[in-house]
Amino acid sequence: MRLTLMLVVVGWLLFNAGTTIGRFTGPDFTGTTDRGVGTVEKCERRGPITLFDGVGWFDACYVWVEWDRNASERLLIDDPGFFQGEKPGDTVRIGYGISRPEVPYSATLGLLMYLFCGAGVLLFGVGLLRVAAGLRRRSPG
Repeated sequence: MRLTLMLVVVGWLLFNAGTTIGRFTGPDFTGTTDRGVGTVEKCERRGPITLFDGVGWFDACYVWVEWDRNASERLLIDDPGFFQGEKPGDTVRIGYGISRPEVPYSATLGLLMYLFCGAGVLLFGVGLLRVAAGLRRRSPG
């Protein structure tokens, strides 16, 4: 039973370590064809522990975006690591697909994120399978 619990907990921790690493890399801004300027309207602080967004605090903000193609829209951007302390009224350069030049793409960090998340899902899944097998053995029938 201790091994099963350890697998579930370590799997969850590895997955969240991976998603936390993912905050330091983003979609490639240079590859975006549609760009614009967003004005932060309001933000909400989230964290410190989330189910799928890693560990630590991050901002989720409503942003009014004026795209270079003469279109505009209001977006909720809640990608951890996207905002870096911006407040209402601040402007940020945004690429479609939600990227920005201040959060550069890093293949190394992307690979680390996938490795940690993959290992976490694997260990978590094995732990859950062990829980299910233990429940099946205990049930009358």
